[in-house]
Amino acid sequence: MEIKYQREMRHNYLIIEPDSAETESYEIRMLEENKIQGLLNFYLKQIDKKIYYYYEITSRQPLSRMLDSRAVGAEELKTLICGIAKALEEMGIYLLEERHVLLSADYIYVEPENGKVYLCFVPGRDESFPELLRQLLQYLLGKLNHKDKEGVVLGYSLYQESQKENYGIRDLLRLIHSEKYDAETY
Repeated sequence: MEIKYQREMRHNYLIIEPDSAETESYEIRMLEENKIQGLLNFYLKQIDKKIYYYYEITSRQPLSRMLDSRAVGAEELKTLICGIAKALEEMGIYLLEERHVLLSADYIYVEPENGKVYLCFVPGRDESFPELLRQLLQYLLGKLNHKDKEGVVLGYSLYQESQKENYGIRDLLRLIHSEKYDAETY
């Protein structure tokens, strides 16, 4: 899988050249025919007998770039996890599986004005979503704002939850909406 970027006059694209040149899969048709909330808009292009997946990233920033200049707090963690969960819920409506999501801070896009999260769904990709989410949470530990006590406790609580066997996004949501991690108790 090769990844590059393209800037046009009014649009920016993340472009992925997949390992396999499949163009007729169920996932590709779903992405082309529907605008799925929480997923980057998808376009398939064939150039010189090569297949490319184009993802619209105009006006969005990768999470990694946003966190290069500042630390993450409790509210941003909650927004991020809830945004990922909402995207997964929307994917379920279209029978799209989470194992096809490119879940890395470099490929999770965020609208800076409102914090809305967009995931990159790559047809044909087959990764362990829980493991990728665990790695993302570990990455976020290094980006925590240590002046935000609630954020630090929440970040470590989420990561600790991800260490459990058979955990899922619902476990993280349950933790966010509970008082288990409440900073006042630590």
